[in-house]
Amino acid sequence: MSAHTDRISYNFRCFLNLMQAVINETETPLIKKDVNWNLLYEIAIKHSLAGMLYYAIQKLPKSLRPQDDFVKYLRQMYREQIVADFNLTLETDRILSILSSQGVRCLPVKGIVTKADYPESHLRTMTDVDVLCDSQSGNIVEKCFIENGYVKESVGIKDISYRKDDILHFEMHHSLVTENSPAYSYFSKIWDRVNYKKDSFIASMSIEDTYIYMLEHLASHIESGGAGIRMYIDVYVFLKKHENALDRVYVDKILKDILLTDFEKVTVKICNNWFSGKEEADTASDIALFILNSSTFGRSGVSFLSDNLKNYKHSQSAVSNGFKRISKKLFPSIKWMKKRFKAVDKLPVLYPFFVPVHWIDRLFFKHNVNTANLGSYFTSADSEEAKELTSIFTSLGLNKRI
Repeated sequence: MSAHTDRISYNFRCFLNLMQAVINETETPLIKKDVNWNLLYEIAIKHSLAGMLYYAIQKLPKSLRPQDDFVKYLRQMYREQIVADFNLTLETDRILSILSSQGVRCLPVKGIVTKADYPESHLRTMTDVDVLCDSQSGNIVEKCFIENGYVKESVGIKDISYRKDDILHFEMHHSLVTENSPAYSYFSKIWDRVNYKKDSFIASMSIEDTYIYMLEHLASHIESGGAGIRMYIDVYVFLKKHENALDRVYVDKILKDILLTDFEKVTVKICNNWFSGKEEADTASDIALFILNSSTFGRSGVSFLSDNLKNYKHSQSAVSNGFKRISKKLFPSIKWMKKRFKAVDKLPVLYPFFVPVHWIDRLFFKHNVNTANLGSYFTSADSEEAKELTSIFTSLGLNKRI
């Protein structure tokens, strides 16, 4: 191991030790004076854990804390995080109440639910709120958001995004998983298994489905680009609070059906190694470094390589794959265009006329055309990078899904 890699591994371990103290509500381990606080800060920012780093630092003896300017900057971020969490939580309650009053079934998922398992709910950052709604209620949902000052920001494969101001952002899902996921059939029937608040259309999952979906969501992120430390903390704090209440027979059956049995075993092992404090955290293995380098939601380069492994033939060249990807970007599927433009939904024959409208909107209004990673489009499933990623997927227990 090189000196540089060893330094990263050491500081990564110090960072995980601080996270342990926060999520286990234990005494903060003493940090040696040779810790590189700038590197810890970089890890925290990349993985959306700056608030937790500040929280952990406050529990250290003053002699071991970083310099005051560093702490003040983190404190400001922490306070902004509290305000954002408060406003987003209040707005979620308000929006869900409005939708429920209009007969729309609403199922909040991911961060807005997971944060309840943290020692302090605001420690679990959220950039948006994810809510599953009736697929037939799209017009009512859109009208609700527009009337409440939101802008329709983007259309995804399984969700539509609405934003107001800087911190109020909702992703309204019509499906929890994509159609090519092994879990699609299971979660397409989620409405048959939810529980509703009294006199309300606001729903919640069982703890079994919450856990299964958490693993499915983590796996899908890894498969499509990677997943960072925060998602593993989500799993750890959930199990810390709910593991003994889970119906393991049921969970095991479903995980087997959706090809996540091995993945769960590896994930739990990583979580316990990193956060239980019972053993020295692994911060140097290929898996550990893959997660560390993934940031919160993964990397585009990994996304393209993963796409190769799942959707492109090994015999196809990097050039061929690249032009196919560019073609998909220039000419989105008619299914996606129907969700993006009401006119196309009503008259599919208008698709060719709205493709240029889509380009103009992205180029001149949304300004969200990014060519920085264009080189990553040109990759092959036979490349050395793709083979290394296959090895990572196998180590993580995802080889059956790739």
